[in-house]
Amino acid sequence: METAEGESTSSSAYTRNVVGAALGMAVGFAAIFIATNGVFIPSIVRDFHWGRAQAAQSYSASMLGLALVSPLVGMLMDRFGVRKVVLSSAIVFAIAMSCMAFQTGSTASWIALSLVIGMSGAATSVLGYLAILPQWFDRRLGLAIGIAMVGFGIGTVVMPALSAYLITHIGWRHAYQVLAAISLSGALAAFLLLRERAGVHRKPRRQAESSVSLAHVGPIRRRGLKVFLIFAGALCASTAVLSLVPHLPALLMDRGVSASDAARCASLVGLGILIGRLSSGLLVDRIHAPLVACLYFASGAIGFVLLRQIESYEGALIASILVGLAIGAEGDLLSYLTRVYLGMEKFGRFYGIVFSGYSLGAVLGPIATGRYFDVTKSYALPMQIAPFLLLAACLFLLSLGRYAKPGIRDNDSLNGVAVASK
Repeated sequence: METAEGESTSSSAYTRNVVGAALGMAVGFAAIFIATNGVFIPSIVRDFHWGRAQAAQSYSASMLGLALVSPLVGMLMDRFGVRKVVLSSAIVFAIAMSCMAFQTGSTASWIALSLVIGMSGAATSVLGYLAILPQWFDRRLGLAIGIAMVGFGIGTVVMPALSAYLITHIGWRHAYQVLAAISLSGALAAFLLLRERAGVHRKPRRQAESSVSLAHVGPIRRRGLKVFLIFAGALCASTAVLSLVPHLPALLMDRGVSASDAARCASLVGLGILIGRLSSGLLVDRIHAPLVACLYFASGAIGFVLLRQIESYEGALIASILVGLAIGAEGDLLSYLTRVYLGMEKFGRFYGIVFSGYSLGAVLGPIATGRYFDVTKSYALPMQIAPFLLLAACLFLLSLGRYAKPGIRDNDSLNGVAVASK
């Protein structure tokens, strides 16, 4: 980690921020609502006499809400600070999620509330918590992000199991309320741990311009191009890799894999995600980030090729891990790419925009794959298209070129304080 000489804040602030971000993501929107969505579906289908696709609309609606508000959340973080926006979001998110207990079976109400959950929970996702780490870390930013994302990974493993236990013992309605309480409690703890660096928000115009040299980051048109390239890369990659997640068990069972083995393969996607987050975080501190992205996206493309030609359970395991690696790396890279190419001035706005591309892909990919299967009873075409989408993502990110190095380093000397590695 990194420390600041002569700064009133001790080096523990760096550890506190990583731990706070990890804790917040472990109980945030993605872990509490998205990761548990499938666990609730059987009970909801039974109570409301719905089809599974109808019950699963909550996933798509919430991700759409996340995509719609991400740029706005980014601007609010720039204006009011990350901590305040995240805490406000966590409170509204917990209230909205607890209201799931009062659903009566109206499809319109189900979709509308899910949309609100996605919008209110946006800042409790990686969009909010990973926005604070670039304020504190520079040379080891990738490592800090990777460690923090482990908390998110733990949440996505623990929360579905906890949800299943709660549904069995107290019913799905009360389970939603307990999860909402856990989410709010964890967010409050994260709020107490997190600290924002003095001088990052609401700086005078001259100070803002000096902290991120526009001569190095580039004129508005060039910065706009970089935002577009990161957005497009995130959209293509997430459309490809996230299209697989809800459909993997069914795809494998169609190929003759048993239900229990298919479930194990799906769990290994999670293992791949965890490995991808940690390893990509280590690599981007040493290797050009777009090259790291290409490495992991290539692993995802190989995974899709293996899935198309799968002949054994062992092959399915390898393919699942490879796709998981791509998913995990992409989640880490967006915050890092925004920092190194666009600097800290208006970081929240730019990060919100590129993150909306990732969120939009999480909506488009699974829906398009599901609709194609409903018509053709096959996953062949989506599996063929996915590697080309990953290739397009690589080309977009490689087009970014060199980092805006002088601009991003300036933030590490806010208020004349020099930053050095431990």
